Amino acid sequence: MWTVIIVIVVFIIGKFLYDRNKQASKITMEGGMRNKYRELIEFLMSGDSRSKIYQETSDSITLGISNMGGTTLFILTQTVGKVTVQWKVDSPVFGKHKMEWDFAEYGDQGQMAERIANDTGKYQQNMMSTQGFDMDE
Repeated sequence: MWTVIIVIVVFIIGKFLYDRNKQASKITMEGGMRNKYRELIEFLMSGDSRSKIYQETSDSITLGISNMGGTTLFILTQTVGKVTVQWKVDSPVFGKHKMEWDFAEYGDQGQMAERIANDTGKYQQNMMSTQGFDMDE
């Protein structure tokens, strides 16, 4: 009984590692994350001239800005057939906030950027109004 369970667990782990390696090889053949998602990355970095890439692996890239005023990061992670974009903010004034989107791997990056901009804009506007800041002044 235990032997069967161990064999199944080993098979699942092996399959996961095989698929992950295959995915990493595919991304490398497409020029890496920086190249594959160039348009989206350029848009996400265009919000602040101090934005930079903090980390890049075979299947993810982390970019944004970090300074005395806090940290704003975007993490793009490639999975099977999709890219997940995470937005994480850690501010001494406004606290911690995060959002996440899933997009088709080969979807229109301009539309991805537009959705992220709209969603984060609405979120920030709601956050400011609930904290007593009047955005219309």
